[in-house]
Amino acid sequence: MRIHSLGLALLLTLSMTGAALAVGLTIDNVIGMHKSGLPAPVIVQTLQSTNSSFNLTVQDLAKLEQAGVPKAVIEVMMGAGGEAAPPPPPAPEPAPEPAGEGEDELKKLQESEAVERAKIEEEARIRAAVKAAADKERKRIASENKLKIAQALSAAREALKDERYAEAAKLFSEFLDSSEQAGNSKTTAHASAKLGLAEALHKLGLYGNAAELYHQLLDFGADSDVFVPAFIGLRDCSKQISYSPVTLEGLTNHFIGNAPQKVQDSYNYFLGKFFFDYNRSDEALKYLSAVKPGSDDYADAQYIQGLVMIQLAGDDEESEDWAKNIIGASGAFQNAVIAATENDIPRIRDLAYMALARIAYTLSSFDAAIFYYRKIPSDSTSYVDALHEAGWSYFLKGDTKRGMGIFHTLDGPDWKNFFLPDTYLLEATVFMNKCHFEVAYNAITRLEKQYLALRKPLTQFIETYTLPEEIYNAFVLEQYKENVQIPHLLRMAVISNTEFYDLYVTVTKYRRELAKIRDRSGEMGEALTRKLIDAVETRHHENRIALGIKISELLQGLSESLENLDIQVTEIRIEIDEVKAEELAKQVDELAQGKQEEADVAAAQKRASIFVGDKYITWGFEGEYWSDEINNYRSNLEDVCK
Repeated sequence: MRIHSLGLALLLTLSMTGAALAVGLTIDNVIGMHKSGLPAPVIVQTLQSTNSSFNLTVQDLAKLEQAGVPKAVIEVMMGAGGEAAPPPPPAPEPAPEPAGEGEDELKKLQESEAVERAKIEEEARIRAAVKAAADKERKRIASENKLKIAQALSAAREALKDERYAEAAKLFSEFLDSSEQAGNSKTTAHASAKLGLAEALHKLGLYGNAAELYHQLLDFGADSDVFVPAFIGLRDCSKQISYSPVTLEGLTNHFIGNAPQKVQDSYNYFLGKFFFDYNRSDEALKYLSAVKPGSDDYADAQYIQGLVMIQLAGDDEESEDWAKNIIGASGAFQNAVIAATENDIPRIRDLAYMALARIAYTLSSFDAAIFYYRKIPSDSTSYVDALHEAGWSYFLKGDTKRGMGIFHTLDGPDWKNFFLPDTYLLEATVFMNKCHFEVAYNAITRLEKQYLALRKPLTQFIETYTLPEEIYNAFVLEQYKENVQIPHLLRMAVISNTEFYDLYVTVTKYRRELAKIRDRSGEMGEALTRKLIDAVETRHHENRIALGIKISELLQGLSESLENLDIQVTEIRIEIDEVKAEELAKQVDELAQGKQEEADVAAAQKRASIFVGDKYITWGFEGEYWSDEINNYRSNLEDVCK
C-alpha cells in the first residue's frame, strides 16, 4: 500500500507521543491522508482515535470537496465540530510588531526546520526498511528458483542416465522453455539443459535436431564447459546425417588451442572439410594441413588435401603452380594410402589409389596408372571405374590385347547396370583398325541399341519434370506424370554418383527422423514434438530441393554425353565405311595382280576371344571367371588387314 510520506510521518508521530493526541488533526492533514491513498474508513478511524475537532467554514468545505475528500469523511469532521460556521468577520488590521518578537519568529522557524528534518529522516528510514524487505524477498525468491532449477535439472539428468531418453528430452525442453521466458537463456543451467536435450535426441537417433542444438551450444565459447562435448556430438551427428550449413563458418571465431589435441585435430578436419565443400581451397588447406599424423582424421584429411591441390593446379600444365600442386597432391594421396592402410580405412585407401592412378594417367605414365588401378580390390565401390580406366591405360600404352580384354569383360552381364558407352566405341575403333568390319558394325549397333536409344526417354523426362521438387518426386518417389519414367540404366548412372548418394542418404534419414518423432510424440509431449517436427521438416524440404537440383544436373550431363556419343557414332560409321572401302580396293588390286591370298580370314574371325593364363575362352561369357584375374584378360584379335 502506498502511503504519502507526510501523512505517514504524522500518523507515526501521533501514535508515539501523547502530546500530539491533544492537538488533533488539521484539514490539511485530512487532505494529505486522502491524497496519499488512504481509504475513507482508515481516515475516519484516525479522526476518531485522535479526538480531532473541526469548526468547518464554507471555505473549508469547498477546500475539502475540491481536494476530493470522501463525503463520509467530511460528515465525520462536521460531526466532530458541529455544522459549518458562518463566515468569520473580517480580520482586524495587524498591530505593529513589538520589539523582541523577531527573535520569537526565528525560534519558531528553527523549530519548524527541525520538525521537517525529523520528517525527512523518518521517511529515509522507512524507505531503507522497505528496500531491505524487498531485497530479502528477492533473495528468498531467487533461492526458491535455484532449488526448483536444481530439482528440474536433476530429474532430467536422472532420466537421461537411466536411458529414458524421451522423458529426459521432455524434461529438458520444459526447463528450457521456462528459462527462456524468464530471460535466462545465457546461464550455465540453460547451457547444461540444452546439452542434455541434444544428448537425449542424439540417443533417440534424431540426428538432425541434435546437430542443430550442438551447433547452437558452440556459441557459448571454447571456454565453456559445454563446448567440447557439444562439438564431439556435432561431429558424430554429421557422420550420421549430412550437416554442413553455411553458418558453420562461425566456428573459425573460436580459439581451441587449449583443447586436447584429439579435439583440435577433429575440429581442424571438420572446418577443412566444410571449406572444401564450399570450394574455398585456401581456407580448406589451412585447416586440413593442421591435422596431425596419427589422428583419427589424418587419412581423410590428407585425401581431401590432395583433392584441394588438384583443384588449385588447374589445367595449365606449363605453369609452375601446376607442377607444384600436382607433386603436393601426390604426396598427400600417398600419406592417405599409408594412414588408411594402417588404420584399416578401405574407403579412403581405395579413393587415394584411384587419385594416384589418375594423376599418373594424366601425366601419360600408363604403367604407373595401371599399377595403382590394380590396387583396387574387386569388392570396392571404385572397382568398376578402376577397371574401366585401366582398360584405357592399356589401350593408350599400345597394349591393345589387354585393353580389349578388359573392355570385353565390362561388356559382360555382371556390369550391365553400369553406364560405360565408350567401351563399345573403343571396341568398334579397334575392330575397324584390324579390319574386322562386321564386328565393328556389331559394336556400333549394340551401342546404339543400349545407349543412344535412351536419348528420347531422357529428353522426355527432362522436359516433363522441370522443378526440383517435381524431379525429386518422379526420380526418388516414382510419382510420375503421364507415366513418363527414367530408363533403368540412366537411373543407375545417377545413383552411382557419390554426390547424389550423400544427398539421398541425408534426405532419407530426415524422413526417417520425422517418423521417429511421431512415434515418440506421446512420451515427449506435444510442445517438444511440434518443435522437433518443424525443424526437421524445414531441413527435409531444403535437402529434397538440393537433391532435385543435383538429379537435374546429372541428367543434363548424361544428355550431353549421349548427344556427343551420337556424333561420335556417326563419325565412326563413316570412318568404318571409308576404311572398309580402302581395304576392298586393296584386295581388288591384289586380285588384279594375281596375288590373292585367302580372302576368308576376316569372315572366319566373327568374334573376338580372350584367354586367362594359357587357356582360351570364346566370348560368350556368362560371368564365370576369377575376379582377381580380370586385369590379365587379353583379346586374341588378329589383324587381318591387307
